[in-house]
Amino acid sequence: MARKGASFLGETWQLIGAVGRAMGMTFRNFFRRPVTLQYPTVKRVYPDRFRGILALTYDHDTGEENCIGCRLCEFICPPQVIKVEMLKAEKRNWAKTFTLELYSCEFCELCVQVCPTDAIIMLKTFDLATADRREMLLDKDRLHALGLEHPASWATGNRLRDMQAPPKAVKTEAKVEAGGKAEAKEPAE
Repeated sequence: MARKGASFLGETWQLIGAVGRAMGMTFRNFFRRPVTLQYPTVKRVYPDRFRGILALTYDHDTGEENCIGCRLCEFICPPQVIKVEMLKAEKRNWAKTFTLELYSCEFCELCVQVCPTDAIIMLKTFDLATADRREMLLDKDRLHALGLEHPASWATGNRLRDMQAPPKAVKTEAKVEAGGKAEAKEPAE
């Protein structure tokens, strides 16, 4: 019987402590100035790793689109919102159609990571608010226009793969001289 009372008192003190910590946080923030941006007129500065909407890119040297229609982005997409139809040509393949249902996109960045030609990128914006869902169904032309209109995020597929690859091992050979010093020999590249 005494054991039940002790557990009740212990739980009561835990509850009082939790409520006290929560109310303390509330009172600390109650006197703080609000941080509100007047959105249409004042633009927010996004952090470097902000992941916004998706876009397609062009090759800066040739002016051709980078997408080769390999469909890797379509296969890896968890909600299956990307649809690609490939057009085979003599020199290289092209994406005949590329559609993206942005209203169902999870913004997981898997399509960006898997793209071998850095054709699909994430932008530093989210400004596609609309009342009509049909405007969130993006085709190839609209995705290219978005890529030219807004700044790109820091990450492309090749940069992300380079970050995730393990570092190359440095081969060192220690030669112990008579004086007790060790010299490291750089590998020839």
